[in-house]
Amino acid sequence: MAIIPSFFMDAVVTLGICLPNSEKFWVGTGFLVGRKEESDAGQSTVYIITNKHVVNNQKALYVRFGNDGSSGVKDLPMSLIDDSGMRLFSAHEHPEVDIVAIQIIPRVIIDNHLRLNFFDLADHALSLKQMKDTGVDEGSLVYALGFPMNLVDNSVKAPICRLGCISRVEDTFENPQKATKFLVDAQTFPGNSGGPIVSRPEHISIDGTPYNTSANLIGIVSAYIPYKEVLYSRQTGRDRMIQEENSGLTVVHPVDRIKEVVESEYVRAKAKLVPKLSDATPAKAVGETPISKEEVAV
Repeated sequence: MAIIPSFFMDAVVTLGICLPNSEKFWVGTGFLVGRKEESDAGQSTVYIITNKHVVNNQKALYVRFGNDGSSGVKDLPMSLIDDSGMRLFSAHEHPEVDIVAIQIIPRVIIDNHLRLNFFDLADHALSLKQMKDTGVDEGSLVYALGFPMNLVDNSVKAPICRLGCISRVEDTFENPQKATKFLVDAQTFPGNSGGPIVSRPEHISIDGTPYNTSANLIGIVSAYIPYKEVLYSRQTGRDRMIQEENSGLTVVHPVDRIKEVVESEYVRAKAKLVPKLSDATPAKAVGETPISKEEVAV
């Protein structure tokens, strides 16, 4: 019995850079989402969603797709900056929301015989209000999908799935229009940045409470919160060392903020060119990472 739809897994991509020795190094995760066109609900514009800190200082990224109808992978270079130095993506305007949206041309993926699947933001995603209304709250099981610790197989595009649960979201429900994040108990590591968090469908609940029977996109991974312990010297009376480890608590931005940056990118791309899945070019600074001192970007 499948719990995560296979096209959800196909929608997750790994993002990489080209090192000076021409080798590829995989730095983060992204995923494709679709925005239905107002004039034709059967047509969607498609976007790659990832973190601001993944695209920082990059002029181009490689995007890995799986072959359509066969095994194997293909990496398509994607420009992030045009020849004039203008960005070919939109970053969320809130400094604490670590999300960018990059509109792409699906025809390039199709013409290369690659798998094109995406999370439909209308049908396969839950806003904070929808999460609350359907009982996706503290204790609900979730999956973190991504490519941690450079665990990338060169023969197949297969994201790593980790099981966790929502740790704290009630405070987010109180002000969904402005809420920037909630917490998930799921260990994430470098490479998980920009990966989707998917809710697990449930068929049981406490009597009289709501529950959700389908898997849905509920947010994007940004960082983990580290546990820090200070080693103190009784002899000198001074702090000598700080030990830090992954607490297992992961910062997640909700779908509401993903939709906002997609709308910004939709407007931007209407007036300007969308990124070309073409030849990559050298790195160039494009922004600053919004991760706070209490969080560690993954």
